[in-house]
Amino acid sequence: MLPKIIHQIAGKSPSKLVSVCLGSWQSLLDFNYEIIYWDDESLADFIGKHYPFALEAFLTARNTAEAADIARYLLVYHYGGYYIDWDISLNNISLFKDLYISKPNGYFVIDPLNDTLASEHFCSPPGNNYLHQLVTDIVATYDRGERDLMNTPQYSGPYRMRSTMRKFSTDNFTFIPVKEIFEYSYDEIRGQSIFRKKGIMTHFWEHSWINQ
Repeated sequence: MLPKIIHQIAGKSPSKLVSVCLGSWQSLLDFNYEIIYWDDESLADFIGKHYPFALEAFLTARNTAEAADIARYLLVYHYGGYYIDWDISLNNISLFKDLYISKPNGYFVIDPLNDTLASEHFCSPPGNNYLHQLVTDIVATYDRGERDLMNTPQYSGPYRMRSTMRKFSTDNFTFIPVKEIFEYSYDEIRGQSIFRKKGIMTHFWEHSWINQ
């Protein structure tokens, strides 16, 4: 069964928007969800203790996104539950709770345009071998000295998630199209000015490659 644990990686100085997003999840505490906030120090301790093979790649990541990618896959592999980026707001509590009931084995968010998977939000019971293989593939690329041949989405993000998933039978996974979870798809989000009016969640993509 999918644990009611929400993992969020939070920096020390969240913006006003991020603070609103983080606060939007607090309402789930009334429904027996647990929210765990992680920072650089606690993540390094966690990885060093439980998954030392990935520690060097984590500590020497080229940017915070790559470090967070390695950490998020291992957190959900180890504890189970939900990973949710800190700039994602919860818009509809009822629909989110319905997902828990209808998807007891978790899910991955897929972009139908190119079949990439969303690294910003996914959920799984603990022990999902796909998540461990994701980190194994990232670390193997790092150890071969090939990281700098790739951009972040290919090295550790949505394209990596897609390439690793191709090693597994998809019969064992549940995929949900991005528009069934987020207010806007990736090709719609740029230039939008009205938010949190629809969708289970809104991903604002603050300080992200999608806005570049």
